[in-house]
Amino acid sequence: MLQNRATLKQIRFHLLSELRQIYMENESDSIVRLVMEHLGYPLSVSLREPDLVPDPPLTAQINAFVADIRSGLPIQYILGQTNFCGLNIKVDKRVLIPRPETEEMVEHIKARSKDSIHRIIDLGTGSGCIALALKKYFPDAVVWGVDKSQEALRVAGENGRKNNLQVSWIKLDLLNPHTLEESLRFDLVVSNPPYVMNSEREMMPRNVIEFEPESALFVADEDPLIFYRAIASFCKSYLADRGEIWVEINEQFGKECARLFEKEGFSKVRVLKDIHEKDRYINAVR
Repeated sequence: MLQNRATLKQIRFHLLSELRQIYMENESDSIVRLVMEHLGYPLSVSLREPDLVPDPPLTAQINAFVADIRSGLPIQYILGQTNFCGLNIKVDKRVLIPRPETEEMVEHIKARSKDSIHRIIDLGTGSGCIALALKKYFPDAVVWGVDKSQEALRVAGENGRKNNLQVSWIKLDLLNPHTLEESLRFDLVVSNPPYVMNSEREMMPRNVIEFEPESALFVADEDPLIFYRAIASFCKSYLADRGEIWVEINEQFGKECARLFEKEGFSKVRVLKDIHEKDRYINAVR
């Protein structure tokens, strides 16, 4: 346990030693930086004044964080927030924690998509991070975020208000989406649906499988592409001519997902790799 009168240098070392029992080294370093910034001591202060002794309440706060970390609770849930494309996003057990790969997909969309995007829909929006980042990048677009979880939509709504970004939040089950107006058309459909197979659970970290919502992560091994068929069906009804699809995928099913969209009549279907050189995204055009 961290004692009172600990310096910033000692606090950082204590956090690192605890985190490295659970996380990889690089991830531990990033989390320590996040925690210290959350507590009001960004890296610049820690480097400039390593012998600074914070007030005792901060030591108690650090000890509470460490207890939660030891329990396996993800640091983003402990802090109640994370950063996504420069936005401060609230997260708790009602929603999935956004991953860097998802942020990378949004950056791909920003870099490659046309300025003529007027209507965007995020299928399975969760915390609303994708929808809000796209609203930030395409401020003139009308953006919808839909999810079957009313609790997730409440979190998304809070995030919209916190970041002062206007997105319409709608309750919708992706596997039964035909409650939307038939006349609606979107220039961009984006989704990060559940794609981890149940058989992959044993390879997932404890802090994921014990705390994050299962319905946002896992699919049955017998039908791992169920949500991609649903997305393709949705797009056949609601994607505008020459509109784009962007989806995040399980790295094992890049070719299968691409064939699925091709068979459904979409063109320019591409499988893109993430920063780790794994098949991670499908981009297609109607």
